[in-house]
Amino acid sequence: MSGGEALREGWYLMSTRDLENELERRRSSEPKPRSQALPLSVQEALAYRNAGNLPDDLDRSLRLVLIVHSPEDLERLQLKRLRYEPDFHDAPKWRRAGSRPVNIVPLRDSEVHVDAPESWLDEPGMAELETRWVKTGCVDNMKVPAGYRAFVYKTVLALRAAGRDVTPDAVADSVSRWLAPPQAEELRAALKP
Repeated sequence: MSGGEALREGWYLMSTRDLENELERRRSSEPKPRSQALPLSVQEALAYRNAGNLPDDLDRSLRLVLIVHSPEDLERLQLKRLRYEPDFHDAPKWRRAGSRPVNIVPLRDSEVHVDAPESWLDEPGMAELETRWVKTGCVDNMKVPAGYRAFVYKTVLALRAAGRDVTPDAVADSVSRWLAPPQAEELRAALKP
């Protein structure tokens, strides 16, 4: 990236240090040295991911920068992600030894202020799912383990927003991006009635 060029929405091959550098450049009014962040097209990024998203010789892996212009953009972050990674709810068949998860970097415009909920139950849709779970132990015909509730609820809401079926397999596939394979399979089995 050139010295004055700022992060734009889209895919990058970037290390943690590159990200820190780019965030410093974004916040600073003074020129800062450029990082080794490499912008990628959607096709290039998905090909890199499908090859395993293994860190390169500069310790860079995939990061998806999503720009938030309004509180509504923040609420629709998962839908925005679908434009760049249409299959992100699918089980990550590309993962292998050394693979890194795809990192999402939401960057808010400085004038966007969002009041954070005091509890995850204050997030839209979560209280309704919790009420159902308290009464039945189930959500959308799935037995939800108590320790996974917030994780499963967020996934249920994201799948619904994406117009996807909400099933134990769909939830387990979607969360398998963040869980080790044995954990994802344990959750899959636990969700089935």
